[in-house]
Amino acid sequence: MQLRSLLFFLSFFITVSYGQHRISGKVKDKDTGEPLAFASVIFNTDPRFGTTTNIDGKFVYSGAEAIHTIKCSYVGYEEQAVQLSGNRQDIIIELAFAENMLDEVIVNQGENPANAIMRKVIANKELNDPENITSFKYNSYNKVIYDFKSKDKNDSIKLKEKLQNGHIFMMESVTERKFISHDNSEEVVLATKVSGFKDPSFASLATDLQPFSFYKDNIPFINVNYLNPVSKGSLNKYKFILRDTLYQGRDTVYVISYKPLPRKNFDGLTGLLYINTNKYALQNVSATPFEKGKIDIKIQQQYSLIDGQWFPQQLEYALIMNDYPTKKIGMIVQGRSYIDNVQLNVPLRKKDFRLESVWIDDDAAKKDSIYWRSARREALNIEEATTYRVIDSIGEKNNFDGLLTLVEKLVRGRIPVKYVDIDLGKTLVYNKYEGFRLGLGMHTNEKLFDRLTLGGFFGYGLKDEKWKYGGEINYELSKKHEFSIGAKYQDNLVEVGKHGFKHADFSYYNFRDVIAYRMDRVQEETFNVGFRTMRYLRWNVSLNHQRVSPLYPYAFVNDGTAFTRYDNSTIGVGLRFAYKEKIVNSFRQNISAGTAWPILYFYYTKGIKDMFDGDLNYNKIEAVIEDSFYTKSLGKTSYRIEGGYIDKPVPYGQLFTGEGSYDDDTKIIIKNTFQTVLPYEFLSDRYVNLFTAHNFESLLFKTEWLQPVLSIHNNFGYGDLHNPYSHLTDFKVKNKLFMETGLQVDNLVKMNYMNLGYLGLGAGVFCRYGGYAYDNFNDNLALKITASFSIK
Repeated sequence: MQLRSLLFFLSFFITVSYGQHRISGKVKDKDTGEPLAFASVIFNTDPRFGTTTNIDGKFVYSGAEAIHTIKCSYVGYEEQAVQLSGNRQDIIIELAFAENMLDEVIVNQGENPANAIMRKVIANKELNDPENITSFKYNSYNKVIYDFKSKDKNDSIKLKEKLQNGHIFMMESVTERKFISHDNSEEVVLATKVSGFKDPSFASLATDLQPFSFYKDNIPFINVNYLNPVSKGSLNKYKFILRDTLYQGRDTVYVISYKPLPRKNFDGLTGLLYINTNKYALQNVSATPFEKGKIDIKIQQQYSLIDGQWFPQQLEYALIMNDYPTKKIGMIVQGRSYIDNVQLNVPLRKKDFRLESVWIDDDAAKKDSIYWRSARREALNIEEATTYRVIDSIGEKNNFDGLLTLVEKLVRGRIPVKYVDIDLGKTLVYNKYEGFRLGLGMHTNEKLFDRLTLGGFFGYGLKDEKWKYGGEINYELSKKHEFSIGAKYQDNLVEVGKHGFKHADFSYYNFRDVIAYRMDRVQEETFNVGFRTMRYLRWNVSLNHQRVSPLYPYAFVNDGTAFTRYDNSTIGVGLRFAYKEKIVNSFRQNISAGTAWPILYFYYTKGIKDMFDGDLNYNKIEAVIEDSFYTKSLGKTSYRIEGGYIDKPVPYGQLFTGEGSYDDDTKIIIKNTFQTVLPYEFLSDRYVNLFTAHNFESLLFKTEWLQPVLSIHNNFGYGDLHNPYSHLTDFKVKNKLFMETGLQVDNLVKMNYMNLGYLGLGAGVFCRYGGYAYDNFNDNLALKITASFSIK
């Protein structure tokens, strides 16, 4: 009986083995040699017997039926038929581009069939969006290659020879992502390999330059939001054409091209959608901006059906800079991601997710060749292996890792010099009171101490001819909870109205600081503790003492006594709450990638009389809510609501002022300030301000030669000052509603910048009205300039 079973098994195995036919091949563009993703491959002239190429242009067949002919087609290309005899591997099929094929006019009686299909796709988009799944996990292998792209074939050959037939640059990574709906995501970089670097602190991700799926209403590329053709209302914006009908088993796949309708002012895409009738889901996507800029981008996505849910399987992007670095030689960046080990609706707990949405494992850069051989989809080709060999040698010779450290520091406004970092924020100082400050700010870095930081600064103002200096110490108790303690002393200048609440991140330029001219001289000692709780909440607790000397004509009257210099001792508690903020750990630091929710800042200060010789006893509350969001077909809206309250009289510098940014010498639009108000025009001990702006982008007006970007501003403010007679100086009380409106027009003049994009110059006109309008209308107006950058 056992022998009979064994003979039956062997007979079956031999029959199956000899009855299997296997072929494989690749479809390419005849002129460029680039792979054609999602090309249709039909076997034996049977339209229901075939497949489509993957994102690499490859196809594979394995089955009992022998293949005699292959017919290959792709939208915009001429069909190609190939005769076969026997099993063949590595078949190369080259398709020639067909001129004007995509521009043919198709006249349909009744409703456009493509529109009827797209209605079903849009109706099912929430069902098919993978980020609406309860939870999932997957692994991803990612590869990015940089290459020069010459318009002259001989130049291309010379460039390749200089790189010994390798690429300019290359990086690989392996990541693991887990996700819980809605929008709870964590992706860890398990391995990263970057040509030229031994210890890279960055990695490539599947979603570097494209969304994870093609179902969101807006598709962001670099700094432009493009309207998704798969969104409500897109039938009124896009022209859809049914180009082909393919068959996969019981399912039908519709190939639909899309592009913006004529005379529609919006940022649109063009490309192909492959719609599978199984749930009317996206099976393949290609997309590129319809209107080209200095930097062009093309994305391609392939989905597969996993446990009844369509899920991304392969993602690709190509970033094309035709005129960079020169007009003759461009650059192309190609990234591919392959997703596998997908698990849907797996048991995950939010509390097990790290703070960082993306982080790099400590051993990611230490993986050996055995690991990479198993992680790659296919072995490195000769060009790729050469790239690592050549660029690694160049990187070691030119200390690429040292240059990377410099970039990491510059992001935080520092320059590393051995065991210390130069603090640019304390070294490069200018304001209207002291002019340029010549000095130096420094901090110890991780080469000296891992968790301990010592720092200090000194500087001499050329205009006020005074020295300023200070020192600080900080110790990090927990990286995970961002828990640190510190102390500092400074003899420095503080602008009036800026005592206490400080939440601005580092910036290389802040024009509001430039126009500051009313200062207090402050000798200050501070002890502070900072930490994070509840994932999205950051705290700062401080104990502070100041010896304050106003540097402007002023006296403060309190209990019948007038004095100028005073001591202020306080306890402060501040918090920042950013719900579902995406934190990316890259370049050895946590970087905020923003949040779709409003951000809340809150600060409470308690002035305590007689503590450390303090003269003041008061309670001070400050709060800010700010947010920005994009609305499909309307543009981007941003707002900021801020307010404050002080319960008892305090000196001028501790009050609320400085909200204006009108300056005769600096006519620049400064965000979240009153553009028609002098810096210290109003003084308050309680106030509320609202700043709003709506950017229409290019939705209102666009021509071939002129593409201005219009924004409307509306700003409102109200305040009051109890006990105004306590302050012997000039000021206004804002106890009537202050209002101003502005129209900002960017990109009135555009200038080419390094062939990467355009520097745009624009202007804005603001007008104040209401209770604080001047009698002369022209005095209510403020004309200011703007600068911007765009890729198109």
